[in-house]
Amino acid sequence: MNLTLIAWLVLFGLLAVLALRKPAWGVALYMLTFFACPPYWWWGESLGDYRWNLYGGVILLVAVLLSRLSAEDDGGEKSRGQRWVIWTSIAILANATLVHFLLAADHEVSADSYTLLAKFVLLFLLIVAATRTLADLRIILLAIVLGAGYIGYEATINDRGQLSGGRLEGIGAAGVDDANGCASLMVTVLPIAGVLFLTGRRWEKLLMLPVAPFIINVILLCNSRGAFLAAIASAVVFLSVVPPPARKQAIKLLALGAVAVWLLLGDPRIIERFTTTFASEEDRDSSAAGRIEFWKSGLAMVADHPFGAGGDGFKKVHGPEYLARRDVHEARAIHNGYINEACEWGIQGLILRLCFVAGAAVLVWYTIRSCRKRDATDGMLLGAAVLASMAAFLVTCLFGDRLDSEWGYWVPALAVGFARLFDRAAYQVDDLPEEMEEDLLPDEEELQSLPV
Repeated sequence: MNLTLIAWLVLFGLLAVLALRKPAWGVALYMLTFFACPPYWWWGESLGDYRWNLYGGVILLVAVLLSRLSAEDDGGEKSRGQRWVIWTSIAILANATLVHFLLAADHEVSADSYTLLAKFVLLFLLIVAATRTLADLRIILLAIVLGAGYIGYEATINDRGQLSGGRLEGIGAAGVDDANGCASLMVTVLPIAGVLFLTGRRWEKLLMLPVAPFIINVILLCNSRGAFLAAIASAVVFLSVVPPPARKQAIKLLALGAVAVWLLLGDPRIIERFTTTFASEEDRDSSAAGRIEFWKSGLAMVADHPFGAGGDGFKKVHGPEYLARRDVHEARAIHNGYINEACEWGIQGLILRLCFVAGAAVLVWYTIRSCRKRDATDGMLLGAAVLASMAAFLVTCLFGDRLDSEWGYWVPALAVGFARLFDRAAYQVDDLPEEMEEDLLPDEEELQSLPV
């Protein structure tokens, strides 16, 4: 047993104990088993093929249940918008249940995707329940960013993974099976790392100095056109939604990110691949051209199965038939999360998913406006980062079957937690670090109007 594995087991045990005192540590434990799951790394091979991710999730569930039974404060009453997002997630699961049991052509094939969807909805609800204070939120944000930073460290410093066709493969996390998936995960997490650098305490700022470049480097090594476009969209959204009082800091952050990209951008194949995104139909490479054929095949399936065909309904069941009509004789994914969602869980399932994400985005938007009225700069920046992460994720879903990825549930959970904690009536003075009080605390008149 090597030292890295021993350290991982000690950290797992420590977080498990802390989770029983504060559920947010249970979320950190789960992220540990996601980003650094032993079977995925050289140092964990001797441990055997245990389901550490499941164990982390069970401990998180127990921690949340114990916290509820002890009648601890749950972070305040939920607003109508927060309840909308929560109930929409439950509606997504209810719809998938009906499609899986009533419409799936192959229940055995559909079962894997359905089980994952149920797990991710539960995870979303657990993260929301575990986010009760600003300290909880920062624990969860740090756990996600440090997990992504660990993957970046392994790829950048220890040269883990293999470059295949100019793209980083063979590195990632649980459920991340290729370069596109890894890039989607990293570009979704990147805005959170940036805002922690801006709003964090001194040690958090120092921690983000190497972590953010590690994450950027993995995005570049993965060489995913969808991720490049997602990064651009993320930056535009971040700068657009940040109110003027916080825009100067936002511009500084984007400038630092641009410098980091320029310093890390050393492979000409990355630029060459990115430019093909905007090429004419004649010059577009076979990968991009083939993706359009997959999309058309998926849309044809949606027309024939508008209420869905169950999990992996296109890739493993009906897809070969529709692809063969376009002279594609191999089983392939659609490479579009939105079309794939409609193929699996129906048009109604896609609508529910979009309502889920849109509801979370609107929730954050109104909370940012509330923060602006109080000149809560950190709140404005954090809200903008959550929206930027959401935008990055949604763009990557245009180029891959990522809409059902679990980080697509993390961000709405962060959105609900952010709204609960930064909403006017939810401020708890005792939860604020001293260095954040000037930016985050309401003025004296507002404090007097808050409910006891």
